[in-house]
Amino acid sequence: MALNVLEVTIFAMVLANGDPLVCTRQDGTEEMVLCTNGQVAHLDHDRITFKNDIGVVKFPDGTLTFTNGIRSHWGSAGWVQFSNKISIRRNPDGSFKTSKGLVCRALNDDKATCQKD
Repeated sequence: MALNVLEVTIFAMVLANGDPLVCTRQDGTEEMVLCTNGQVAHLDHDRITFKNDIGVVKFPDGTLTFTNGIRSHWGSAGWVQFSNKISIRRNPDGSFKTSKGLVCRALNDDKATCQKD
């Protein structure tokens, strides 16, 4: 299973408390993504693990738990709310809007960004 770079970018942004970043798949591998904020993500069995050993566990109902204690739940109007005060929702064009004023989008299969729009 290859890492979804947009998904990794969103998780890295949540870990960075909503700071902008760009993440890129490492050349020659489908299992490692490098981000401009220093985060490195790789597949660890059935979860995504970052360089600081923080893993992201996805549950069947769509909720997420980060091993550092951050959790998500479905909020109002389609927003996913994280316990560190970050919220995110999908836009009609497939990008994601965050409560910190960023828009996260895939630039291609190997690169994604969360930046001010």
